[in-house]
Amino acid sequence: MTAKGKDLATLMTALQQSGDRWIYGEGREPLLTLDRRTGRPIPRLRILNEEGRPLAGRDMVLAPGPGANERTRARYGGK
Repeated sequence: MTAKGKDLATLMTALQQSGDRWIYGEGREPLLTLDRRTGRPIPRLRILNEEGRPLAGRDMVLAPGPGANERTRARYGGK
């Protein structure tokens, strides 16, 4: 799989897990994503900090990136 495909697989798995949680509910998932080695469901995907600790939404902030245009920089307080 290409790097783009691997990134997309991560995104699709996160979307699947979100739908399973909020639409179907625990124990009613139509498909499970399993660890091929263990046969067990993979853990819910989380956003982690540099130290490997989970981040909550309140722990993150948006900031203009190097490709931001002037409107985006003005909106988010960038230079």
